[in-house]
Formats: sequence, C-alpha cells, structure tokens
Amino acid sequence: MTVISRSIRGLAAGALLLALPFAWPARADDLRSVKVGEPMPAYHLPTLDGKTVSSDELLGKTVVVVCLSAEQHRSELAAVESFDVVKALGNDNVRLIHVTADADRKDYFEEFREEHGIDVPLAFDADRGWSAKLGLIVLPTTVVIGPDDKLVHVISLHSSRYGGTLDAYIRHALGELSEAELEHRLEAAASHSASTRTLALGHRAQARAMRDKGLTDSAKAELLKARELQPDDPEIVLDLADLDLAMGELDQAAELVDLVLKAQPEHRRALQMKAIVCFRRGQFDQAEALFNEALKLNPKPEQIHYYLGQICEARGDTKDALAHYREALRRLLEEPG
Repeated sequence: MTVISRSIRGLAAGALLLALPFAWPARADDLRSVKVGEPMPAYHLPTLDGKTVSSDELLGKTVVVVCLSAEQHRSELAAVESFDVVKALGNDNVRLIHVTADADRKDYFEEFREEHGIDVPLAFDADRGWSAKLGLIVLPTTVVIGPDDKLVHVISLHSSRYGGTLDAYIRHALGELSEAELEHRLEAAASHSASTRTLALGHRAQARAMRDKGLTDSAKAELLKARELQPDDPEIVLDLADLDLAMGELDQAAELVDLVLKAQPEHRRALQMKAIVCFRRGQFDQAEALFNEALKLNPKPEQIHYYLGQICEARGDTKDALAHYREALRRLLEEPG
C-alpha cells in the first residue's frame, strides 16, 4: 500500500485486539452464542463486488467463514492463509467467505485483496447483527460450517499452526478424516512452522510498524528478510522501492520498480511509483503519461490525482490543478461524483 494511504488512514483499527495476549484455542473451541453441533444463524450479506452471499445458497456445502478486522495484522494473516488453504484443497464442495463489520474501509480491503490475489467473497456485516448472533469474542475468528449448516469447528485468532489446523478441520468436516486422524493432524500442525508467505507477510507488517515510528533502517531490514523468503513477490520489492522513495534514494527506487515492470508491464502500483520517481526528477511529461496510464488501472486513484494536480501547478495551469486536487479529495472522502 502507498505511504499516503497508510498515513491518511492510519493503523488504529484493531489495535486493541492486537494487544490481547495470545492464546490458541483448545480443541473444539466454541463461540459464545453457538456451540459445536448447533445450527448456525442465517445470513444474507452484501459483498464488496456489489452482490450478496446467503447461507441458503450455500446449504449442502462445507463453508469456511473468516471474520476479520481492517488493518489488523492477525486478520491479514488469517485472510491470506485461509485463501491459500482452500485454494490448495481445490474442492468444489468447500466455500470460503471473508466477513467484516468494517464496511467503511472498502478502500483498505480492495487494496489488500488485490495485493494478495484474494478473490473470495468479502461480505459486510456493517451492523454486526450476524456477528452478535455468533457471539464473537476476538478477531479474527474462523468458523467451519458443515453441509447441514451446523457449526463444526472454530479457530480463534491466528498462529503459525493456523493453516494446518484449518486444513484438518475442513477435511474432518468433509468426512475425509476420522476423529483419531483429526487429532493426529492437529498434533502435526502444532509442530509445523508458518508458510514462507505468512512469514513474509509478518515481516512486511513489522516493517510498516517500524516505518510509522520513523525507524527506516529497521523497516528496511524487515523488508529484506521478507524478500529473502519470497524473492519474486512484487509487493515486497515495491515496499522496498517505496521506502527508498521516502528516503530520497530515487535511483535505487527506480531500479526496483523497473524489476517489477519488466515482469509485469501493467502492474498498477509499479506504474504509479515509476511516475512518482519521474515527478521527483522533474520529468513532468513522462510522469504525467505514466500517471494517466496508472489511472486506468487504479480503483482508488486519489494519489494519482494529487500528483497530476502538482504537475499542472508546476506548469502554471491553476485551473486543471485545482480540478485534480478536488477530485483527489472527493475520492479520498468517498463523496459521490
């Protein structure tokens, strides 16, 4: 994510839950209001893509619901890892849904999901009506619902054993594992470390925290650790480039951005950062062309309009500059056009 969007929106959401002491739930953990084996409350929720998701439509399927909080590190890990687990299963009888009460944070979820290639439904429980019926205590909370729409398993929070535990719970709900086999899988999951993707995501989150505190060297060290784990992840490379930009290291930033663009010429974030490098170098024509190209790919282009406004202002075109600044502000505030 961009520096501006991070600084504007902040990282306050979910901070209280992040401060909670870690405690992995015991086997067969329960929700506060629904016990294992009991029917789940019905839901009919709007989704990020303007559709709806309904429990009635998913009857007969094994459904995994992950309840998330915006900008909360554990929720980010659960979102990524649950997606990876269900995708790896490749079972048409399994459905994954992410649910959040943070309907006002669509911009964050759009960026995060695009960044990590997550394409499962994200449903909004804005009034927390469904969450209240479950009796959620902490976030993230993951529930596995059987084909008969009854609660089968619950995972509270997230730890390094999350992926192995979720995989075992789903297979048990599908009837692929007996109780004894499930216990064996859970024991194995307890001894497994997190996936490289999850570990890299953790280093990126730590880098953001260090950067917010002004500890740029520490932030860079965390990003380099992440890159060692996933050298081909373009977002890690661009995080490093973004840090170089903030430190005024334009040549280093440009080199990293070009690495991404060589592999993915239409990468939205890379195009946008290349344009910023050109802008910082005073190459306004090239910057403008790149910003306009990125604008076509960017669902939340407030930063692009801000820079286009600066380019127009540098040229003395006050009218167009104000138009871009207004558009940036309108999009940032999510006002209607």
